[in-house]
Amino acid sequence: MTSKKSEQQSPNTKIQPVSMTVNAKDHLELGGCDLVELADKYGTPLWLMDESSIRLAIEHFKIGLEDYPDSLVLYAGKAFLCLSMCHLLKKMGLGLDVVSEGELFTASQAEFPAERIYMHGNNKSAEELTRGLQLGDVRIVIDNVAELNLVAEIASKLKRKANVLFRLIPGIEPDTHQHIKTGQYESKFGIPLEELPSVIQAAQKFKNEINILGLHAHIGSQAQEIEPYLEYVDILATVSAELKAKTGLVLSELDVGGGLGITYNDKDNPPSIVDWTKAIAEQVLKAFNNKNLKLPRLLIEPGRAIVGTAGVTLYRASAPKVLPNGKIYLPVDGGMADNPRPITYQAEYTAAVANRVQGSASNQPMTIVGKYCESGDIIIEEAKLQADAGDLIAVFGTGAYNFSMSSNYNRSPKPACLLLNEGKAEIIIERETLPDLIQHDRVPPRLLE
Repeated sequence: MTSKKSEQQSPNTKIQPVSMTVNAKDHLELGGCDLVELADKYGTPLWLMDESSIRLAIEHFKIGLEDYPDSLVLYAGKAFLCLSMCHLLKKMGLGLDVVSEGELFTASQAEFPAERIYMHGNNKSAEELTRGLQLGDVRIVIDNVAELNLVAEIASKLKRKANVLFRLIPGIEPDTHQHIKTGQYESKFGIPLEELPSVIQAAQKFKNEINILGLHAHIGSQAQEIEPYLEYVDILATVSAELKAKTGLVLSELDVGGGLGITYNDKDNPPSIVDWTKAIAEQVLKAFNNKNLKLPRLLIEPGRAIVGTAGVTLYRASAPKVLPNGKIYLPVDGGMADNPRPITYQAEYTAAVANRVQGSASNQPMTIVGKYCESGDIIIEEAKLQADAGDLIAVFGTGAYNFSMSSNYNRSPKPACLLLNEGKAEIIIERETLPDLIQHDRVPPRLLE
């Protein structure tokens, strides 16, 4: 039976959030809230998150997995994490992938169930591993032999048994930016395939400290194709069969990572959430059944595909600058400090004028630039809109990695973030103030003399 939710357009294939409309004032409206009113009340730059887009994306992942016997969606916290996000994920029954002690601490403060937390990272510290094991039955994804030994040592001291998965390098590369590929042979993440059996055998010697659950792999993010994922599912099944033959180990969990892309502009064409998830689930069923293996619990780790499209950033424009060659720069009051992705990955976005939607499109493009002291602080090259001083510029697809990667570059306070839903705008991250910027500064007394 096809659910009504599965019939809705997949959030990751839309440029704008699912609740975005244009109201009678010709203003953009999100989650039932007028963006002009939000900018006037909360200031700009301003991060906005559409709760209905997040919830719909999660439901689509669940629909894609509904025919698989045992599965869990793990949200990749690095995309966007705060206390409110943890509570929303908890309410919707998701697990959580964390990659730092800070993300783990955030989850613990939200009382996120420990058994649904998976700890990732290629260089976990003893402190964060200890914190994780003290929380309870967290899962630790082992990246290398040294980490295996460290986990065993800490588990022994705490008199706990660590539940672990092993991250392997599948040797698969998706068609994405070089800096966000993680499955190629030269990746800094994971254990080479040929070394995995010996690592597993070493882990089996820690009978009182290590409980081996399964395998993990991740090949990158912002992927536009399904085929590389199906290819490495086959690799994971083959590796599982070989491990069973060599070590007698039967794996109970299989984490295939995440990486599904979203639509930032008209050039992007990612598969829908349901299609991508269902294809992976069907491939796991096929591959493991063909090798007469027990079906593992299937874990997937979407981050961007859950929150990316939900996010909109609001900026206030200043007067355009027209150069002699005809190029037009539109300066706004934010930029690379609240969105470093364009300068880091050459990421491309789509924008609109939020305070007067009709008639703001233009065939003469403007380049939207930030206020920071870098020539590369360009938000969108040749945005097809016409705007002037005082206009509000809405940049779509900013829900993933903008807040996570933001900085105080040029000593700039970070924006506020609002969660929008059914006409309510609620602050989930307070705007930083100027005093916040110096709260950790210290001056040696000799400089005050």
